[in-house]
Amino acid sequence: MISAGTLVIVESVPDDLRDDDEMRTKELFLGCVGRKFEVISTTIVSGEQLLELEVGEVFGEPAFMHSIWIEERHVTVIDPPEQISN
Repeated sequence: MISAGTLVIVESVPDDLRDDDEMRTKELFLGCVGRKFEVISTTIVSGEQLLELEVGEVFGEPAFMHSIWIEERHVTVIDPPEQISN
């Protein structure tokens, strides 16, 4: 299990993501691929761990302005941890 404070790299995104007129969800997730983030919090939904990542920098904004919840299987833990430098 991954815990808050863990550094991860987003390796992939869920296949069923879509953008709509108001939310650029797919664009945001795709912009995260290959980037490093700190896990802010975690939860379990339907038996699967979801990780909260603050990703505002993908849109050129402060990290806290946008966050995503992504399944653990779409990230790789950075081990040993290193400094985040997107």
